[in-house]
Amino acid sequence: MKGLTELIVAGCILFGLLLTPLVFSILDFISGVRKARQRGERITSDRYRRSVKKVAGYYNLLFALVVVDCMHMGCSWFLNSYYDYHIPTFPFVTLAGAFFVAAIEIKSIREKAEDKVKKDLTDVALLAVEIAKYKDTPAEAAKAIADYFNGTSKKE
Repeated sequence: MKGLTELIVAGCILFGLLLTPLVFSILDFISGVRKARQRGERITSDRYRRSVKKVAGYYNLLFALVVVDCMHMGCSWFLNSYYDYHIPTFPFVTLAGAFFVAAIEIKSIREKAEDKVKKDLTDVALLAVEIAKYKDTPAEAAKAIADYFNGTSKKE
């Protein structure tokens, strides 16, 4: 019964670790909305969609790490129950992934609104360089602009 209790506790720890990215993503979202309002930007559904896509990407990563941890915890439970060989039943890999996601989100929350404006200005400068390359042929310039906004241009 002790081994089963260990698995239940490990499952509760996993649940807590899986809540971490959601909490930090919500905090980052609130921070992003506040920064956008501070800069006077309109908040569009594209930005909401991007936030949801980001959270989905985090959970894709974390669920893969949970599978690895489940294999580890199942093996350690088996070895402990049947061979009296004790390996800690703890989701180390998911913990590392949750720390990674939390670090990314904390960095994003701490990013100043002015830094985001500087990044946007850099993006505008890159677009201007793309347009300047094709100043003689309007069709090529239009194609470069379309490629830039579709994300297919080479950004350095």
